[in-house]
Amino acid sequence: MFGDMKVHVVLLILSYLAWTIADVDFDTNLTLSELYESAVEAYLNEEWDECVKKFTEALHGYKIYKQTLIKCRRNCAMEAEGWQPFYPENIEDLHFYEKKVRETLCLMKCNQDYKDIANKEKLKRLPVDMERKFIEHRAYEYLHICYYQKNHFQDAANAVFTFLVMHPHHNMSANNLKYYLTLPGVHADNVSNLEMSHFLNAYTTGMSEYEKQNYKESVKLFENSLGDYLNSENECRIYCEGPFDQGWHPEFTSLLANHFAYSLKCKRSCSHLLNYVNGENRDDLLKSHYNYLQFAYYKCKYFNIIVIGNLAAATKAVESYLLFDPVDETMLNNKKYYLGLPKVKKEYFVPREEALVYMKRQEYERRILRYISEEFTILTAELKYASNKTNNEENKIH
Repeated sequence: MFGDMKVHVVLLILSYLAWTIADVDFDTNLTLSELYESAVEAYLNEEWDECVKKFTEALHGYKIYKQTLIKCRRNCAMEAEGWQPFYPENIEDLHFYEKKVRETLCLMKCNQDYKDIANKEKLKRLPVDMERKFIEHRAYEYLHICYYQKNHFQDAANAVFTFLVMHPHHNMSANNLKYYLTLPGVHADNVSNLEMSHFLNAYTTGMSEYEKQNYKESVKLFENSLGDYLNSENECRIYCEGPFDQGWHPEFTSLLANHFAYSLKCKRSCSHLLNYVNGENRDDLLKSHYNYLQFAYYKCKYFNIIVIGNLAAATKAVESYLLFDPVDETMLNNKKYYLGLPKVKKEYFVPREEALVYMKRQEYERRILRYISEEFTILTAELKYASNKTNNEENKIH
């Protein structure tokens, strides 16, 4: 039942990496599909100014499109939470269904269902094959050439690098980047991923300040990065609640379970793909925030810099890190060291609330998916055996 989910999950999830929050007006009478195709046409006609303009508009439009979906789903979920049920007792789980009915009415008002935003009056579906092009950053495959033709060499280098982040083994683009780096005005240190997640800016700057021993500033940056990371993952999870073609017509309960499992698999991919940094996966990215924070908070206290929480914040960061890796020897030794400090009590070592909630959710979801995988594998094998047995018996009769 869940065999063909993988492609859909990857499509939904990878698309989140293309986001940067920007309040941009999308002022055109074209749909996103039409605008993208017109940008490709401008490229083929060597209309370099139009190429840059239209691809830029298409990329902004896609971000607005996705922002609208996220905002709608989040607001509707919050609105549904605020309602009192018609009946106080939760008979046959009716509270859940009532909540989903209320949420659905709100979603209908939002004009949901994968709309391709052209302007306030014109809403059309965004075809799956077109969304795939945005997800895979195909626009930058054209954009870097258009920039190059306009002698905007640094922009060309940035664009081709952005494409390479998603396609690290694309040899022609890699060679183009090497060439751009030899051109006047192009500096390797300034080459950037134009679709980098917002939290990574704070994270990388925080690392830089940390290495310079500017611990007060690094604490601020890592806290901001941590908040942005968790918010980014939550928005990614909300986007995973979109529609998908089940390819069959299941019973009511099966339909709910199938869509739930599809959405859950998508949500479980969010953290993995948020950790995909410039073509490399950093599985420790989230927990590393707590590692940096525990030491930075400690050093702030050590140098008598006033930072809210100081040693107490350091101990909470230690315990939060250990939720992710409870046998990490270095962090366990850090905990022993902190326990030996004056005025530090054992009770201080409690995980931060956001880390505790995050890990509880991760574990619960992991158990559900493991159950689904194991039980449906067994059921599929049993059904296949029963079907083969029936076919063999029918062949004997004939």
